[in-house]
Amino acid sequence: MQLLKLTRWPFAGATLKQKPLLAATDLCVKCGLCLPECPTYQITLNENESPRGRISLIQGWASGDLKASSSLHRHIDNCLLCRSCESVCPAQVPYSKIIDEFRSLAGKGPQRAATKVTMLASRAILVNKEISRFASRFAAFARSSRLLAAISQKSHLARQLTTFLSDFQPHTRRKTFYPAPSTKKGCVGLFTGCTGELFDTETIEASIRLLGRLGFDVWLPPEQSCCGALDLHAGDTKKAGMLAAANVRAFDRPRLDWIVTLATGCGAMLKEYPAYFPQTEQLASKTVDICQLAREVIEDRQMALQPLNKTILLHAPCSLNNVLKTADAQKALVSSIPGATIETLDQVRCCGAAGSYMIEHPEMASALRDNILKIARATRPEYLLTPNIGCALHIKAGLKQIDMAIEVIHPIVLFERQLTSGRTI
Repeated sequence: MQLLKLTRWPFAGATLKQKPLLAATDLCVKCGLCLPECPTYQITLNENESPRGRISLIQGWASGDLKASSSLHRHIDNCLLCRSCESVCPAQVPYSKIIDEFRSLAGKGPQRAATKVTMLASRAILVNKEISRFASRFAAFARSSRLLAAISQKSHLARQLTTFLSDFQPHTRRKTFYPAPSTKKGCVGLFTGCTGELFDTETIEASIRLLGRLGFDVWLPPEQSCCGALDLHAGDTKKAGMLAAANVRAFDRPRLDWIVTLATGCGAMLKEYPAYFPQTEQLASKTVDICQLAREVIEDRQMALQPLNKTILLHAPCSLNNVLKTADAQKALVSSIPGATIETLDQVRCCGAAGSYMIEHPEMASALRDNILKIARATRPEYLLTPNIGCALHIKAGLKQIDMAIEVIHPIVLFERQLTSGRTI
């Protein structure tokens, strides 16, 4: 499946499939406005680790001037796809699609055997529900024994994996339909994603309760699947397209007013389905982030909240800032909690999670996370709120390493706690 549909004059060194990619890279005028926004460039100060540099490398490969060497692949694969560069690009270069198209045509670079096995296992666990249930049971057994401690001594990758295994949650059997207990406002489909049931059942349960109190029937189609972002960004557009088609079928219900997403990475992917896959426009148009929907509805219903005299550190993931662009709704929702002191991480770039990036590039991911840990040390918050599960796991692992007992949860979880304790006007 070809992602870029641009057409230009023939390029002598490019194949038929590479010509649209080469045309897209030519849109970049090399102005350099992206450099201050790029997390990997700011750490390395290496031009090849910048958006401008990566576009030049892909341009050279697509024109036939450069071979797809391990060095070229390494610089491309080091990209987080945070898309901060796109937010400041005056030429509106489709940078993320250029990276995705390159990986689709040239594949990803060579990986260490352990990392490759880990990524294959991770995708199997996330996409296959039977495997994910087994993994959840295994994680529970490993926690109850000394197995996790033993595994964690083997290598850095093993320590990282045991950190995530410790966050696995027991499989929960859910109903597929939860009727609104009060005056009905509409019906929503809840997109839980592949990681929600494994790592964040608390957010799913809080969301079902909150949406019910807001007057929505909540429907959880059991056929829903992974959003496909991991596969798309790994260059497997065919698999990503199959997952997108499965989700279109799962949520194909005329009476759904909204398709509500909990993780901003998933929400960004669903909203952008039409840029990659045909016949996904209806699903994308109905997709809304839960913080945005809750904020809009609560303004109408005037719902009171229990005060909370605590400090909250609020994190806005890249997918929220650069794709969904609804960070203001999240901040407004959390700021409505009486008595809470809100500290933001506006000065921090990408946290380093970036889907599977934190597993594939642990050193860079840790370096990017350090700024958040420094701010957490300085502000000493009781809560750190983030609406993306990957960011939450990555930040939680970092806080654990520095022995900081901060509760890392989705904003909706804390908001719903205070709403449950309060009253409806």
